[in-house]
Amino acid sequence: MKKIVFVVLLLLISVGAVEKISARSLQSTEETFEADEQELSIKQAIELAYPPALKWNENAQLLQAINIDLDQPGKSIGSNGKRKYWNILFGVPDTNKAFLVTIHEGKIDHTSDLTRNGSSPYPKKEFIQMEDIKYDSPELLEKALKIGGIYPGKDWAKGYDFMLIKDAERNMDLIIVIGWNSDQTEMKAAGFNATTGEYIQPSS
Repeated sequence: MKKIVFVVLLLLISVGAVEKISARSLQSTEETFEADEQELSIKQAIELAYPPALKWNENAQLLQAINIDLDQPGKSIGSNGKRKYWNILFGVPDTNKAFLVTIHEGKIDHTSDLTRNGSSPYPKKEFIQMEDIKYDSPELLEKALKIGGIYPGKDWAKGYDFMLIKDAERNMDLIIVIGWNSDQTEMKAAGFNATTGEYIQPSS
């Protein structure tokens, strides 16, 4: 699990760089949420992001989803398993094609074509199928809190953070709940099988 936390750190740090990428905005009013609907669970964020990804490429599939650390410091951030800001990454299996959908305050803010050059395509085993995601971030946050040892971040990686990735080695869709230890000196994470809800024991 230490490796997963390190990956989360890199992703949160890289958010600023991703935000600077030139992108085209979507103007659909159907993607706009009211003020009380700004917070989305990880599944809601993915479902919102999927249509523009399919418009980009009809063969687009999900690679990963992670919330963005843009909220102002507060005690309740992510405490209901939902966040306002998300990055949802899609790709096309066995190609270098990638597409990022960024959600701000519950609506699609912009999209970016991140297709890369080279000979290292995204393998099929790294993609996530929506029908395999049976659990969502609110219920998995509750499970993580029952396990204990995870507290909301105060200043950086604020509140509770959520990430969905593919554990290709174990062929498992993994939803990770990220927080901190009680004295805010170390990030803590709890992983769950997105299909079964099973807690994934942290690796040493």
